Amino acid sequence: MAKRRLKEDGHFCCYICSRTDELQVHHLIYYMFANLVDFEKLKEFCEQVDIYGYGRLLKHTPIMTIDDIRNMMVLCQDHHTGTSDEIGGSTGIHNLPLGEFMMQKLARPGCNPIPQDGESFEEAMERVRQHQKREEPDNG
Repeated sequence: MAKRRLKEDGHFCCYICSRTDELQVHHLIYYMFANLVDFEKLKEFCEQVDIYGYGRLLKHTPIMTIDDIRNMMVLCQDHHTGTSDEIGGSTGIHNLPLGEFMMQKLARPGCNPIPQDGESFEEAMERVRQHQKREEPDNG
């Protein structure tokens, strides 16, 4: 039901990179914790982290299940489970702290500090430094 609604409402692309292939629906609060969730707290959280506007739209509707559309985020394979287990780790939400994961969406173009497939952390930071050098104005 939630997946169909996300498609109908035009949200069926990766939240991070906008890809439209290899898509998966991620639970913001993981399915494995469904029996531990205080649904009123989940509703409040989803109203604060309202990425698609459903928190505002459904504000007067209680959340009764972890599968509620307000608890969903569409991600491509790379941003859901990650690109690989090689050097540099992964780009997926299951493998990164939330702040690092969100930098993939929020970083200026060319400044994504998260190592991509096969890239070490040091290589990623060098890529960012090189990009920043190109952006610096010439004061000479």
